[in-house]
Amino acid sequence: MYNHLRGEITECHPAQVVLRAGGVGYDLKVPVTTSSRLRVGEEVLLHTILHVVDGQPTLLGFLERVERDLSRKLMTVSGVGPAMSLAILSMHSAAEVATALKNGNYQLLKQVKGVGSKTAERLCLELKDHAIKMDLGGPTGRPVEVLPQTTEDAVAA
Repeated sequence: MYNHLRGEITECHPAQVVLRAGGVGYDLKVPVTTSSRLRVGEEVLLHTILHVVDGQPTLLGFLERVERDLSRKLMTVSGVGPAMSLAILSMHSAAEVATALKNGNYQLLKQVKGVGSKTAERLCLELKDHAIKMDLGGPTGRPVEVLPQTTEDAVAA
Protein backbone atom coordinates (compact mmCIF):
# COMPACT_ATOMS: atom_id res chain seq x y z
CA MET A 1 0.00 0.00 0.00
CA TYR A 2 2.79 2.46 0.90
CA ASN A 3 5.89 2.44 -1.29
CA HIS A 4 7.77 5.24 0.38
CA LEU A 5 7.31 8.31 2.56
CA ARG A 6 9.18 11.60 2.27
CA GLY A 7 9.19 13.96 5.21
CA GLU A 8 10.91 15.34 8.28
CA ILE A 9 12.21 13.17 11.12
CA THR A 10 10.51 14.43 14.31
CA GLU A 11 11.65 11.64 16.67
CA CYS A 12 14.53 9.21 16.38
CA HIS A 13 15.06 6.20 18.63
CA PRO A 14 17.33 3.14 18.15
CA ALA A 15 14.77 1.01 16.28
CA GLN A 16 11.98 3.50 15.62
CA VAL A 17 11.49 6.91 14.01
CA VAL A 18 8.57 9.25 13.59
CA LEU A 19 8.39 10.84 10.15
CA ARG A 20 6.09 13.82 9.52
CA ALA A 21 4.78 13.71 5.96
CA GLY A 22 1.86 15.84 4.82
CA GLY A 23 1.14 16.90 8.39
CA VAL A 24 0.81 13.30 9.61
CA GLY A 25 3.36 11.68 11.94
CA TYR A 26 4.10 8.12 10.84
CA ASP A 27 5.59 5.75 13.41
CA LEU A 28 8.06 3.50 11.58
CA LYS A 29 10.08 0.57 12.89
CA VAL A 30 13.54 0.69 11.33
CA PRO A 31 16.82 -1.22 11.49
CA VAL A 32 19.27 0.26 13.99
CA THR A 33 21.60 0.97 11.07
CA THR A 34 18.93 3.24 9.58
CA SER A 35 18.07 5.13 12.77
CA SER A 36 21.77 5.73 13.47
CA ARG A 37 22.05 7.57 10.14
CA LEU A 38 19.03 9.84 10.75
CA ARG A 39 18.79 13.11 12.67
CA VAL A 40 15.77 14.98 14.05
CA GLY A 41 14.78 17.78 11.67
CA GLU A 42 16.30 16.04 8.64
CA GLU A 43 14.23 15.61 5.45
CA VAL A 44 14.43 11.98 4.22
CA LEU A 45 12.79 9.45 1.96
CA LEU A 46 12.12 6.08 3.59
CA HIS A 47 11.12 3.01 1.57
CA THR A 48 8.33 1.28 3.42
CA ILE A 49 6.56 -2.00 4.04
CA LEU A 50 3.10 -2.07 5.58
CA HIS A 51 2.84 -5.39 7.43
CA VAL A 52 -0.54 -6.33 8.89
CA VAL A 53 -1.06 -9.31 11.21
CA ASP A 54 -4.37 -9.96 12.96
CA GLY A 55 -5.55 -6.45 12.10
CA GLN A 56 -2.48 -4.83 13.67
CA PRO A 57 -0.53 -2.74 11.12
CA THR A 58 3.21 -2.21 11.41
CA LEU A 59 5.02 0.24 9.18
CA LEU A 60 8.67 -0.60 8.47
CA GLY A 61 11.09 1.94 7.01
CA PHE A 62 14.41 1.62 5.18
CA LEU A 63 16.84 4.15 3.74
CA GLU A 64 17.72 1.91 0.78
CA ARG A 65 15.29 0.15 -1.52
CA VAL A 66 17.46 -3.00 -1.55
CA GLU A 67 17.09 -3.24 2.24
CA ARG A 68 13.31 -3.08 1.90
CA ASP A 69 13.28 -5.68 -0.88
CA LEU A 70 15.53 -8.00 1.12
CA SER A 71 13.35 -7.54 4.19
CA ARG A 72 10.27 -8.50 2.16
CA LYS A 73 12.03 -11.68 1.00
CA LEU A 74 13.20 -12.54 4.51
CA MET A 75 9.61 -12.30 5.77
CA THR A 76 8.43 -14.85 3.17
CA VAL A 77 10.31 -17.55 5.08
CA SER A 78 8.29 -19.38 7.72
CA GLY A 79 9.08 -18.12 11.21
CA VAL A 80 10.53 -14.79 10.06
CA GLY A 81 8.48 -11.70 10.78
CA PRO A 82 9.15 -7.97 10.84
CA ALA A 83 11.03 -8.05 14.16
CA MET A 84 13.45 -10.75 13.03
CA SER A 85 13.91 -9.15 9.62
CA LEU A 86 14.77 -5.81 11.26
CA ALA A 87 17.10 -7.56 13.72
CA ILE A 88 18.99 -9.20 10.85
CA LEU A 89 19.33 -5.90 8.97
CA SER A 90 20.30 -4.11 12.19
CA MET A 91 23.27 -6.41 12.69
CA HIS A 92 24.39 -6.96 9.07
CA SER A 93 24.23 -4.89 5.89
CA ALA A 94 22.03 -6.03 3.01
CA ALA A 95 25.18 -7.01 1.07
CA GLU A 96 26.45 -9.16 3.97
CA VAL A 97 23.08 -10.89 4.35
CA ALA A 98 22.81 -11.54 0.62
CA THR A 99 26.35 -12.96 0.55
CA ALA A 100 25.58 -15.20 3.53
CA LEU A 101 22.39 -16.45 1.85
CA LYS A 102 24.24 -17.07 -1.42
CA ASN A 103 27.06 -18.98 0.24
CA GLY A 104 24.90 -20.86 2.73
CA ASN A 105 26.71 -19.15 5.62
CA TYR A 106 23.99 -19.74 8.19
CA GLN A 107 26.52 -19.15 11.00
CA LEU A 108 26.48 -15.42 10.19
CA LEU A 109 22.68 -15.34 10.46
CA LYS A 110 22.76 -17.30 13.74
CA GLN A 111 24.65 -14.39 15.32
CA VAL A 112 21.38 -12.42 15.33
CA LYS A 113 19.36 -12.74 18.52
CA GLY A 114 16.28 -14.86 17.87
CA VAL A 115 17.65 -16.63 14.79
CA GLY A 116 18.27 -20.27 15.55
CA SER A 117 20.02 -22.94 13.50
CA LYS A 118 16.89 -24.19 11.76
CA THR A 119 15.68 -20.70 10.81
CA ALA A 120 19.14 -19.69 9.57
CA GLU A 121 19.44 -22.85 7.47
CA ARG A 122 15.91 -22.35 6.11
CA LEU A 123 16.73 -18.75 5.14
CA CYS A 124 19.85 -19.87 3.25
CA LEU A 125 18.05 -22.71 1.52
CA GLU A 126 14.92 -20.79 0.49
CA LEU A 127 16.55 -17.47 -0.45
CA LYS A 128 19.77 -18.59 -2.12
CA ASP A 129 18.45 -18.03 -5.66
CA HIS A 130 17.00 -14.64 -4.75
CA ALA A 131 20.29 -13.55 -3.15
CA ILE A 132 22.19 -14.51 -6.31
CA LYS A 133 19.82 -12.36 -8.39
CA MET A 134 20.14 -9.36 -6.05
CA ASP A 135 23.77 -8.60 -6.99
CA LEU A 136 24.44 -6.05 -4.25
CA GLY A 137 28.02 -5.49 -5.24
CA GLY A 138 29.63 -6.58 -1.99
CA PRO A 139 33.39 -7.06 -1.79
CA THR A 140 33.99 -6.62 -5.53
CA GLY A 141 32.93 -3.00 -5.24
CA ARG A 142 30.51 -3.23 -8.14
CA PRO A 143 27.71 -0.71 -7.81
CA VAL A 144 24.23 -1.70 -6.77
CA GLU A 145 21.87 -1.83 -9.72
CA VAL A 146 18.44 -0.48 -8.86
CA LEU A 147 15.74 -0.86 -11.46
CA PRO A 148 13.25 1.95 -12.01
CA GLN A 149 9.93 1.38 -10.23
CA THR A 150 8.09 0.99 -13.58
CA THR A 151 10.44 -1.82 -14.57
CA GLU A 152 9.90 -3.56 -11.21
CA ASP A 153 6.12 -3.22 -11.64
CA ALA A 154 6.29 -4.69 -15.15
CA VAL A 155 8.36 -7.64 -13.96
CA ALA A 156 5.99 -8.24 -11.04
CA ALA A 157 2.99 -8.25 -13.37
